[in-house]
Amino acid sequence: MNRPIDSRKEFLEVLEQTRIEAEARFQRAPRSALYESIARQLAAMQSMTESGRTPTEDERESITIGLLAARELEPAQDPDLVDFIERLHELNGYFTAWPPN
Repeated sequence: MNRPIDSRKEFLEVLEQTRIEAEARFQRAPRSALYESIARQLAAMQSMTESGRTPTEDERESITIGLLAARELEPAQDPDLVDFIERLHELNGYFTAWPPN
């Protein structure tokens, strides 16, 4: 990723890409509570922002994918995992701040 998300359109695109990847990672490791949590939180973020909806402050504060990535996945050597982690941090940051229209 290597750059911040700077629009809702980009947020939604990165969210969809990352949600699909998280689901795939969970399917490859079905006993992984970590990937299950990440996949569920990404799906929740998608639901909370559907049709232009603005997530509530409580909803924004409920997302912990950046913290999970920092605690459980870093440091990573695999370039694909590094990219996945960067996207999790960017998504979490954008979602938490949720800029006005």
